[in-house]
Order: sequence, then structure tokens, then C-alpha cells
Amino acid sequence: MTAKDYAAKLLSICDRSEKEIREKILKKGYSEAECEEAIAFCREYRFIDDGRFTQHFVHDAVNLKKLGKTRIKMELRQKGICDEQIEEALAPIENEAEMLKEELTRRFSHLDFSDKKVKNKVFGYFARRGFKTRDILAAMNEEYDGYDE
Repeated sequence: MTAKDYAAKLLSICDRSEKEIREKILKKGYSEAECEEAIAFCREYRFIDDGRFTQHFVHDAVNLKKLGKTRIKMELRQKGICDEQIEEALAPIENEAEMLKEELTRRFSHLDFSDKKVKNKVFGYFARRGFKTRDILAAMNEEYDGYDE
């Protein structure tokens, strides 16, 4: 199997960034020249398009995984996406705090927020998902009066 074939196989499974494809091709043992040839081929036929990949990744992260901007930025940087493309893809997301409130109500409305351990677990859940501390606290305060007490 050539490096081009391997790259096509990887991209047939799911959309990936150029950096991910490059790393996988090199890890498989192909030479740097073969790797660059495969990347150029994939770019030419638009099999690899970091702009498209970023848009799809952000859409899925927000709508399916319910992640915050901070986590999305971190994951995209790890995938080799430049900050300019990340900011462009995240620009339309304006309702991050509203999404957090909806998710808080949907997932955690049944919990007893008078227990500090419960509060901390819920806070940690949203912090790990990439939401800002002030947004988490504001949402919890609004949904459950006296959260700060």
C-alpha cells in the first residue's frame, strides 16, 4: 500500500487535519518524501482541507459534544490547526453561556445542589468541557439560587 493509498484510507474513515494525516503516515513507516507526496495529492483533490475540517469539528463539538470554546481551541491546536482558522470557526458561537445553562438544566436538574460535593462535581464537569469559570458560576447561580453560599 502506498502512502497515498494509506492517506486515502484514513480519510475515508473520517475527516482529519493535515497534521494528523502526516503523523499517521510517518508513524506507519513511510519516508518523508512519500508523506509529502501523499499530502500534496490529498490537498490537490481536496481530500484534506483544514478549513473544512475545522468547521465540521467545531459544529460537532458544539452541537453534539456540548463543549466550550476553550476546550475546542485546545483540541484544534493539538490537531495542528492555526489560531486564525480556529477563531474564524468559533466566531459564530455567541450563545455559549446559554448552551451551558441548557445543559446544566438538562443533565443536572435532579441533583441536590445544597451538597457542596455535588456543586463541585457539576462545576468540574463543565470546567473539563471547556467552559469559563465565570460562566459556570453565573449559570449555577442563576439556576440554583444561593450557589455561592
